[in-house]
Amino acid sequence: MQVYDISHAVNDTVVSAKSVYHQKAIDLSFRNINYNIQSNKGERREILKDLDGFIPGGEVTAILGSSGAGKTSLLNILACRIAQTHHVRLTGKVMANLNEYSPETFSSFAAYVMQNDVLFETLTPREAFQFVANLKFVSEDEKNHHVDEVIKTMKLERCQNTMIGGLTLKGISGGERKRTSIGFELVTNPSCILLDEPTSGLDSFTAFQIINELRNLAHRLQKTIAFTIHQPSSDIFMLFDRVMLLVQGRFIYQGSRSQLIDYFKMIGFECPQRTNPMDYMMSIMHTEKEQNIKNFEILFDSYEKFQKPEVLECIQKSSRVDLTYKKVETSTNYQIMLITKRAIKGLLREKATLRQRFGSTIFMGLLVGGAFYGLGDNNGSYSDYSGVAGCLFLLTMNLTMTFLFSVVLQFATERDVFLREENSKLYTTFSYFIGKSFVEIPFCLITPVIQELILYWMIGLNTHSVGVVFIHLLVAILTSLNGNSIGLITGCVFSDIKAATSMVSILLLPFIIFSGYLANSKYFYVWISWIQYISPMKYSFEAFATNEFETRQYVFGDPIETLGFDIGLWESIGILIALAIFIRIMAFIFLYKLRSRLQ
Repeated sequence: MQVYDISHAVNDTVVSAKSVYHQKAIDLSFRNINYNIQSNKGERREILKDLDGFIPGGEVTAILGSSGAGKTSLLNILACRIAQTHHVRLTGKVMANLNEYSPETFSSFAAYVMQNDVLFETLTPREAFQFVANLKFVSEDEKNHHVDEVIKTMKLERCQNTMIGGLTLKGISGGERKRTSIGFELVTNPSCILLDEPTSGLDSFTAFQIINELRNLAHRLQKTIAFTIHQPSSDIFMLFDRVMLLVQGRFIYQGSRSQLIDYFKMIGFECPQRTNPMDYMMSIMHTEKEQNIKNFEILFDSYEKFQKPEVLECIQKSSRVDLTYKKVETSTNYQIMLITKRAIKGLLREKATLRQRFGSTIFMGLLVGGAFYGLGDNNGSYSDYSGVAGCLFLLTMNLTMTFLFSVVLQFATERDVFLREENSKLYTTFSYFIGKSFVEIPFCLITPVIQELILYWMIGLNTHSVGVVFIHLLVAILTSLNGNSIGLITGCVFSDIKAATSMVSILLLPFIIFSGYLANSKYFYVWISWIQYISPMKYSFEAFATNEFETRQYVFGDPIETLGFDIGLWESIGILIALAIFIRIMAFIFLYKLRSRLQ
């Protein structure tokens, strides 16, 4: 086993940020925490049971337990990330310096770092920090100063201008990503930092460095640091100031790391020599061992007898200090501008995505134009009408599905970033939604026009007047906007990308069936015909067809009447506009209402 020089590591830290970040420590405490959830069968499962705890400022507190012990649930409760619902019962209170706090006040003095490094992959660490600083500080000097200090504190000088990267983009290392995640929250200068499994997925040396840097933040800058960790090495264990051990949602130990071994020896659980104390503790906390289950009552009773009184005394002795913080409110317009600029910058750096979007647009234009080449050169026959109608229906499906699936897939990758930043109160849901729309809508305007201009004359569609061509392009744009809006609302409602794509497939089928091409709408039964009126594809196809056939003559009769269309061209266009707006508004409402559940 590799041994690290802890004393050297602790002292060898950058402290230039002290003038910016040093502040009076905040003590976190919680009383009578009970948390249970209701299963689909109606049974309630207790996650946490009657917990009292104390997390002092200026120290590192590690929360440990086997899988399912409730350690992440406790951390989420401290971070106000669990809301009371019909299925969730949460009682008790969480306090900072004996003042109860809410989700809104939590973000004013504390930060939460999730287990997964949720970052905007196309930004550099400096740009990610600058984004936060722009939203939280006023003067340019103050913004730049905070960003520089965070980079120094988290030792990110070497990679500060390297793209963060992710699954599809090459970027910084895993350890640097974790430092960037922590630094992202440090920009706002929180007094308290809660972290979920900060060493997850890291090698032993990098994990040691991360915990050591957290220790430096606590000791040098008087931050309150608490995190969950699964099974630390002995070297990492020595960096803890305090330890909380959870078994089946109850504490079996809470106190100083240095007294942990002696305490368990006193109650009859002596750690063998030359054994990592945490390995031994994890072995006695394992819930699948029959002997352990018998010992749990001893551990619970001992905690209630020897330690809980001390914990309650610490809470009572904690000084009550009002939490007053300077809060910078940025305007909605400024938030939208920053979100839009960031999204555009990210889009321009994803060159492969841009090439794919425009390349597929040109390819589809050439493919459809080639497949239906010269079909629209009107000879008045039924086969001519049938081929053109099929082509217009194909365009309706293609435009809808292309923009629908692209936004579903893209939103799935961005959603976690939004949830993290919105929960940190960097911006409002409205600002994010409008900023995202500003970036998406230009694609809905440009790429359909490129595609239609390529195929329009190849197929030989109606050139009766310039107005007919422009109306065709307008309908193509509105069809794309509706597809984009449907994709957005699907991405907002479903947190899982597989569920979202499955639901899209189910949703599209009735839209296609009732679009008016596969079956004449006049022959639908009354009890089911209503579906056609909520299908954007029906109005798109009717607008395309009416615009194409209205000024053409066919020997077999009127194509519009044959298709059973009776709404009209401009009425269909008006409905498409209304649907695009309505669906987008509903997407925003769903995102706003469901953001707490998604978090």
